[in-house]
Parts: sequence; C-alpha cells; structure tokens
Amino acid sequence: MADISWQRLVLFRLGALPCAASVSVVREVIPAGQPTRIPGALESVSGLLNLRGALLTVVDGRRALGLTGLQAEPESVLVIDHEARVFGLAVDEVLDLIDVPEEDLASGQSLPGVDPLLVQAVGRHAGRVFAVLDVRAMLSPALG
Repeated sequence: MADISWQRLVLFRLGALPCAASVSVVREVIPAGQPTRIPGALESVSGLLNLRGALLTVVDGRRALGLTGLQAEPESVLVIDHEARVFGLAVDEVLDLIDVPEEDLASGQSLPGVDPLLVQAVGRHAGRVFAVLDVRAMLSPALG
C-alpha cells in the first residue's frame, strides 16, 4: 500500500472562478468589512482593515488575477502569512476546507484567462475544476 500525500486547501471563489490556497499560508478567514483606501496605492490594493488593533493591507483577489467587470463586494478576507508579515486577500466567498491527494493536483497547468505564473496547480472537487493559487505571488507585486 503506497503512502498518499494530501494537501489541505481553503476553497474559495473569485468572481465565477473556483480557487484554492494552501492552509499553510492562510492564518484565518475574517469578514471583508469596508477597507480604508490608501492614496496612491495600486488598484489591486483595496485598502486597510483593522484586525484586532493592527492594520491589515488587503488586496482584491479579483483585481490581482485580472478579473474585470461589475461584481458585488467581497464577502471574506483570507489573512495570509507573507514574508514575516500579514496581509489580506479579499475573496467573494469561502466555499470549503478540503483535503486533496497531491496526485489529483495537476502541477504546471492553468485555466483560461488566469496568469499561469499565479497558478500552482489545477484540481477538481465536487465535479468543479479549481485553480490552486500562489497567493504569495499574487500579493508580491501589489505590496512591493
């Protein structure tokens, strides 16, 4: 019997696109709230949220992926550990916490309309294809 390696992922939605991120980088999920805009910040930066007395810079996940069009305000923020700092990634909806066998994740794949440099792998859950995003890569350009 072979040992199977599993990945635990937070499954979420950006626009109509199902996405996932490794729980190893997601510290927690909080309500999106209304971030305070930062003058001069890139368009992908939504602004700042107060997280228990600390300022949290929030990046709009849709804008970071280049998804455009009028859409509702994000519902949740994934609090991400990034290079000894903490940032937020605004997402439309958190769908599930899933365990996926690593063999079921196709590395080096991407989805149409999504920058392949931001996708670590592509998987399938409950009959839907999702992109495992490199959230650290998504945050890096927007946050310097």
